[in-house]
Formats: sequence, C-alpha cells, structure tokens
Amino acid sequence: MMQRKMRIYITGIAGMLGYGIVQELKEKTVIFGNDIVDIVIPGLSYTTVSLFDMPAVEQDILEKRIDILVHTAAMVSVDGCEENPEAAEKINTCVTAELSELCKKHRIKMVYISTDAVFDGEDSRLYTEEDKVNPLNVYGRTKLNGEAAVLKYPENLVFRTNIYGINIQKKLGFGEWVSHSLIEGKTLHMFTDIDFSPILVNELAELIYQACRKDLSGLYHACGTGCITKYDFGVKLKEVFHIKSGEICRSASEEAGLKAKRSKHRGMSNRKLADALHMEISTPEESIKKFCYLCGREEAAWK
Repeated sequence: MMQRKMRIYITGIAGMLGYGIVQELKEKTVIFGNDIVDIVIPGLSYTTVSLFDMPAVEQDILEKRIDILVHTAAMVSVDGCEENPEAAEKINTCVTAELSELCKKHRIKMVYISTDAVFDGEDSRLYTEEDKVNPLNVYGRTKLNGEAAVLKYPENLVFRTNIYGINIQKKLGFGEWVSHSLIEGKTLHMFTDIDFSPILVNELAELIYQACRKDLSGLYHACGTGCITKYDFGVKLKEVFHIKSGEICRSASEEAGLKAKRSKHRGMSNRKLADALHMEISTPEESIKKFCYLCGREEAAWK
C-alpha cells in the first residue's frame, strides 16, 4: 500500500529557504505555501497573502489540509531589525506566536526556523542546545522570543541555523554575493574575527523532512558540522568555484561600521540532531562543494 505523502505548508515560500525546500522536497512531499512576493516558481503555485492577515492565512491552511507548517518568513536583516525594532518584533515574534496558536488549534505540527544570533559569542566552543542564550541585537532577541512561542507546545520543532543557498528572487544571499562579486572582479573585505556554522538550504530541507518523518520535537541546532570564519568561507568558495578574478582581503568586523552588534563566535554543535536522525551533516567545506554543483545545475536549467 502506497504511503500518503506529507503535506507541507511553507511561509515565505519565495525566499531562499522556501525555494530550497521546494527544490529538495517537491518529489516526495506535497508542498503549499504563501508569500507576499508574486513570482514564478516552476511547477508550483502558492498563495500571495500577507502573514499580517491571519484569517486569510488560516483559511488557506485549512483548505490545503496540511500536516506540517514550516515557518521560514522573517525579517532577517540584522541592521534593518536594529533600525526598526517594532517591525522586527511584529514579524519575528508576534506573527510567529499567532501561527503557533493557529497550529495548536488545528493540530498541525509547526517547524520554526531560528538563528545562531541567540548567542553572545563569549564561549569558545561550539554552542549546544543547553547553553545559555544572550542575543546582542534586536534580530536575535525577536527570534528568540519566537522560539519561546513555538516551544510553548511540546509537539513543535525549532531549528537554529545559519543558511546560504540559491535565491529565485533578484537578490543575493551570502554565498551568491561572494561568488558573483568575485566573478565581477570585485575586492571583498571578509571578517576573520566572526565564525559560523553555515548549512546549505537544500541540506537543511532534507533535515526538516527527516525530522518530521521521525516526529522530532523541541529544540535542535540544524547547522553545518564545525565552524568557519567568514574570510575562510570566501577563500574556500573561490577555490572550489575556480574563480580567478576578484580578491578577498582580511578584515575585522569593527571596521565595517555595522549598526547592530554582532556575536563574533556563532559556531554551533549539530550532534543532537545528527544523532537523532542517524545522519552525518556536511562540514562548511563540504557544503561549499555542493553549492558549487547546485549553482551549475541551476544555471544550466535556466539556459
């Protein structure tokens, strides 16, 4: 007897992670979603509705008879959140809390995508789920408050992460910004004093799928294995992509004139999740190789 496919609803489906989930899971799940951005995603139709219109969102979710809601939509500009804390609170915390209540009401499992910005970077080892949180900026605080709203219900799942990947919209994520800038011959000043545990959105999509299949709940770090500085990430990407143009210079974060304070150490341990899923998760270096392959595949598909 054929097993029924999981029905997933993605908020912010036209974003980088939403698109990555679509690309990775479209063959083995039934995918729905919403976004305020109206663009063409090949092979998928989605609802253009604002998350501030919660009755419309609820109606759409009920019509789709979903099993899982993956909440990727957020205000993610760290400096933008610092400049407009009310807007950050509204989307990152209040909307998340409303969605959590909606999912509880209709017995839908919620997966919330959080961030490594909940840590202050004062520790030198990889952060675990049990470590103390102390966000240094509005973005981290509002996302942490979102975590609390989701974890209020024990069946829900929170993934802390730091992602990169391919955008379908006309904007560049971190990995794309590095590769495009170098190809254009630009000089990049990349931080040697900030490290992180990046994960490719396509790999994160698979982790979400496997976690939902096993009905995991609670808090997990869904990130790359180990950590890497921003500078070393750029150098490795340049090498893997065989980019001869452009230059990467060492830089310190204090020199960048950033509006919001950043944690300098954001490396997280994914051991809890890897053990729960019986899977090994890519290192940053390994994921850059996968990113290179995906960029080539994407470029070929659009020609």
